[in-house]
Amino acid sequence: MDTVRFEMILRAQQPIVHTQESIGNSAIFARKKVRQPDGSFAMVPFVSGNSLRHQMRAAAAYGTLHEAGILRDAQLSAGATRLLFNGGMVTGKGNASVVNLDQYRKLVALFPPLGLFGGCIDNGPRQGKLHVDELDVICTEQSEYLPEWVEAWMARNNHVLGSCRSGIEEVQHVRMDSTLMDPAVKELLAPKALADVQAKELRRDSAHETGESKSKEDSKSDMMPYTFERLAQGTLFTWGVSAYTHSDLEFDAFCFSIACLLNHFRVGGKSGVGHGSLQFVAGNRINFTPIGGSLEQIGQELAPKTGDIYKAHIAERKEELVSWLRSAVNS
Repeated sequence: MDTVRFEMILRAQQPIVHTQESIGNSAIFARKKVRQPDGSFAMVPFVSGNSLRHQMRAAAAYGTLHEAGILRDAQLSAGATRLLFNGGMVTGKGNASVVNLDQYRKLVALFPPLGLFGGCIDNGPRQGKLHVDELDVICTEQSEYLPEWVEAWMARNNHVLGSCRSGIEEVQHVRMDSTLMDPAVKELLAPKALADVQAKELRRDSAHETGESKSKEDSKSDMMPYTFERLAQGTLFTWGVSAYTHSDLEFDAFCFSIACLLNHFRVGGKSGVGHGSLQFVAGNRINFTPIGGSLEQIGQELAPKTGDIYKAHIAERKEELVSWLRSAVNS
């Protein structure tokens, strides 16, 4: 068995949104307590390891479907899709084939990332082999917990640590009501719908003149302002993921999964409106031995130099993999 860990510095190419709660119409960024040298605790923004693990699992699944040549026309069964992208779920017997322990072992041999991430079979979940860290902001509040090589990289590249508070910003968006605000949209309405909109406008004008509160409430616009917190563009993060593997194929599948993730790394919400993109900046690979670990610096060449063994495995067993992915799986 080999244990390897990848640690990396990531930069927010776009602002990052990862909220933990909403107060009224305001979404609050996720924070955790971090002990400071003076014994106090600071509330520091972070992105959950659960979110990152899911992104990594999805990247491995998409990458495998691409290598199998069926990404454009996958036609996956619902059960196989849940197993690939969510680890499946414990279900009843049903009419579909249930993934029992023996089948699970065969699936892991066919699709090694399943063994790395874990998944559910007939009688319960099976633990994976990954340990995924939370995504931490590189800031003064986290300075006690930064890996030494990250501190060295920061000093070498003249990056100064700042408070995490300076990277948080509050943004306001407004959900518009096009039927009341946009004349071009009104022209698209059916006669009855247009009459209803015009009647609502008249009621609102009348309520404004008379000051009647109930009429104001009934006729008010559906526009809604809302705010959310986000981490600013350019924020630097540190992240790590480790795995224990039992074969060259399994290790290569681990590297392939990370390479697929870094190829299009996105986290958090509002990804459809300019948020969530992360860029790999620098990293280290730590190879663990019974005596100690050794560091090996990795650069931007990580992605194109991994996955050769895994890709050959998928090519060799493509037909068997595609047959399973399109079969009825109770998971």
